[in-house]
Amino acid sequence: MEISVSKNLKELRRKKGVTQEALADYLTISPQAVSKWERDESLPELEYVVRMAAYFGVSVDDFLGVGEIRKRERIAEYESESEKYDRTGEAEKRVEVWRRAVDEFPNDLECLTRLMQCLHGSPNGTTEEIIELAERILRESTDNHQRNSATQVLALNLMREERYDEAEKLIKTLPGMWITTDRLLCDLYCHNGDKEKGKETACGNIMYYYDMALIDLYNLCVFNKGDYEHYIKLHEIAIKLADVIFDDGFYGFYNCRIYARHYWLAKLYTNLHNDEEKARYHLEAAAKCAKDYDGLPEEFTYRGTLFGDGIKWTQKNITRNSTQSICETLLHTIDGHGLDDGSFDRWREKDWFKAVVSELKK
Repeated sequence: MEISVSKNLKELRRKKGVTQEALADYLTISPQAVSKWERDESLPELEYVVRMAAYFGVSVDDFLGVGEIRKRERIAEYESESEKYDRTGEAEKRVEVWRRAVDEFPNDLECLTRLMQCLHGSPNGTTEEIIELAERILRESTDNHQRNSATQVLALNLMREERYDEAEKLIKTLPGMWITTDRLLCDLYCHNGDKEKGKETACGNIMYYYDMALIDLYNLCVFNKGDYEHYIKLHEIAIKLADVIFDDGFYGFYNCRIYARHYWLAKLYTNLHNDEEKARYHLEAAAKCAKDYDGLPEEFTYRGTLFGDGIKWTQKNITRNSTQSICETLLHTIDGHGLDDGSFDRWREKDWFKAVVSELKK
């Protein structure tokens, strides 16, 4: 366990606004002794540790930094517990973990940030509580990661509350797409000649751009509400983009994105055109993507793709908000529940449809 008297002493003295000389007068020692402690050239005797802790209004553990170390260890335990539920999609259990963490450390901004994020990803998270947490983080945190997360979550929840002017004002405080860590790091590696990091960053960026393109293609569906022929074109574009980027046919993580596009095309071709051939093609493709996603190993590497070659992926980075697998979700949907509402009833007795259901049940 590392104890840093010098760092903690300087920080406590700065917060209290006292000089080395004033502290030395209080302790009836020389200013040079205090200076040596702060330069980590010597350690104070226990008597002075106790007196300084009282002077600054903290416990001896906190003065020595032991309290902070123990707190970090406890938060790491909460993080480890939360990760289990990230993988299983048990969103409410994840929320409960971070509620306990906040109860234990009510002023720790990282715990508050994690609770806010989990509530935002939970079906039972209340907009009011999420907004309250996000606003507190923005008031108190100086950490860029925490502030960016709070800004995103706050903007999305203001939209849910139809507080669009506030959301727009908040969003406009953020930098544009070009001013991002990943974008600038790629430029840096191009300049300093680090080909390995540059290639990895560039390929990773292209995958993220694809994700962003999927979101905006969906948004175009919203903007063209009711124009179902337009929907078909947009979903087909999303799949064509995937086939360009993942040119060896291995979508990896993105199977969970592409299966949804195929599902919607199967539904649209069924309802709009009663086109069994195309409905079958897209429903079988959706089932294949669902199976491929659920069957991904713990870690894998994209190979043979024009943009993604060598990119490593780990399932540890994926947070699920549902306990269902993708196959279970698709099976539940085409069985006449949820979004489907019986759209596929006309194909239900067809051999190919029964084969899709059978494959998903496996």
